[in-house]
Amino acid sequence: MVSIFRCSTAAPLSAAVSFAAFTVTCGLWLGIADLASAKNNPPKNSASKEDFATVQTGPNPDYLLIDVYKNLANNQYTKAQTQIDALLAAYPNFQLGHLIRGDLIAMRTKPETQLGASNVTNDKLRDLRAEAQARVRAITERPAADLVPLNLLNLASDQRWALVMDAQRARIFLYENVNGIPTLRSDYYVSQGKFGVDKSKEGDQRTPLGVYFITNRVPGAKLPDFYGPGALPLNYPNEWDKLRGRGGSGIWLHGVPATNYSRAPLASDGCVVLANPDFLKLAATVDIAKTPVIIADRLNFVNRHVWLNEKQNAQKMLDLWRQDFASANPVFLAKHYSRNFKNLNGDNAATWIQKQLSAHAGLSDAGVKIKEQSQFKYPGREDVIVSFFTQEIATAKGISSYKRRQYWQKDGNAWSIVFEDSSFLSGTRAEPEIARTEKTIASTSRTETNKSSVTNPSGTIGKNEVATSEAGTKQRSTLKSGDDKKNTAQAEVIKTVDRWMNAWAAKNTKAYLSFYGKDFQTPNGESRKSWMEERKSRIEGKGKIVVRYESPSVAIEGNTATVKFRQHYQSGALVASSRKTLVMTKQDGKWLIKQEKTGS
Repeated sequence: MVSIFRCSTAAPLSAAVSFAAFTVTCGLWLGIADLASAKNNPPKNSASKEDFATVQTGPNPDYLLIDVYKNLANNQYTKAQTQIDALLAAYPNFQLGHLIRGDLIAMRTKPETQLGASNVTNDKLRDLRAEAQARVRAITERPAADLVPLNLLNLASDQRWALVMDAQRARIFLYENVNGIPTLRSDYYVSQGKFGVDKSKEGDQRTPLGVYFITNRVPGAKLPDFYGPGALPLNYPNEWDKLRGRGGSGIWLHGVPATNYSRAPLASDGCVVLANPDFLKLAATVDIAKTPVIIADRLNFVNRHVWLNEKQNAQKMLDLWRQDFASANPVFLAKHYSRNFKNLNGDNAATWIQKQLSAHAGLSDAGVKIKEQSQFKYPGREDVIVSFFTQEIATAKGISSYKRRQYWQKDGNAWSIVFEDSSFLSGTRAEPEIARTEKTIASTSRTETNKSSVTNPSGTIGKNEVATSEAGTKQRSTLKSGDDKKNTAQAEVIKTVDRWMNAWAAKNTKAYLSFYGKDFQTPNGESRKSWMEERKSRIEGKGKIVVRYESPSVAIEGNTATVKFRQHYQSGALVASSRKTLVMTKQDGKWLIKQEKTGS
């Protein structure tokens, strides 16, 4: 006979002994070293069966399946038969269960060296074996209740649920937001694309990796039976997918045809497929447009201490951005944006910042608030965090609310925004200054055109007028380009000062000294080598160093920048506050310190 597990005993034995030998061998293949002792010695980080049962409305097929293996390993044939019958009574179309039951019945009549049904094709055999492996391992590797997937950094107060899929485990986990802490409530076996994950184009039969949201509920009555009792469409491709040139569409969570209970782990055209009872539970639980669906190749579960530290760092990063947005200073704000920033309209960082700040005059720190904040580490990209939040902006004209999405990417030890977009929600819609200017220019152009039409009955514009118009356009374009370059350069200088101070505070003297150019003018005219040794000794000889700055100003002339700010320094009992001036030059694409002065 053909075996679905490719497990066998060395020679025909009695039925009971064959069951035990078969089960132990299969246990090794399934990734369980000793199925017989699994009940008394549950795998580390596994929740109990009782805990899991409290969140289920019916028998769990995975636990019933593993009980069959345990009973066989303990030579308890009758119990094994009872378990498989209970499994099929609950789920009559569970094909894997039927196959195992057929093998058990066959073993009543004669000793078997292998288990399996001869009428199963090789492809079906492979699929059922993969499903069995995925289901059993899901139970033995189930994360402990106090562990959290690192992707779920922060859930907004109105986000009660989150779905997190582990493609390698063929499992999707349902988490509930309990006082800000993601708490595991349930998990389900899933099928994914035939060729795995990381979708890149239409028809590649892969499931995408990313952070998505459910956009709608589609009832089964409006769909072919292939989709089961319904579907939950996802917003693939999202903005990050589009930036990376990812194609395709129509990625759903959905069920299976009425004749099936489940599909193989790799069986869909890219959708995430669940058993119909599991799909119905999820569909009745999740909230449209609020429940995030995170699809990862492999989840990283961490303890709550590690998770809380990562969460606080992400929140701090966003709050510093809020403070600098509230300052309405483009130089301050620019230090949070990557030189590789690009939005879907093709704006670079300088253009985008100008558009954002020009719309809101009279900002203050108290006038900018962040609400309904959620943050996620992007699957497959540990160096990317995506933030979703509502931003309230209060000015003399009233309060406006915007929905913002930001993608932050880590470059070295610093995080910066590589993509951002904003959509108006409510309140007073402010018209950006740049838009008003463009309207004024357009209005002036129309007025001049009308005047020309009166002067010239043919309605055409003379050569001189065309030349003037083209010259004005060229001048505006040149000015705009110059402003963009200046803002970009200022932002680069501020980022360099940030990194310089961070290295100083970390007492990383090698990194600290790398910010000084070869032409650095030492304060007292000593040799560069003597100055470096003195700085290294003073910095490394200190205890904890806290250094920060405020009120920076940057003046740039060609490849020279002059940065002035107030510096605050503390180490032990020493506390100092002074004015600082750095003269920096751009060398080989980097801003380096040429001169450092303290005092007014």
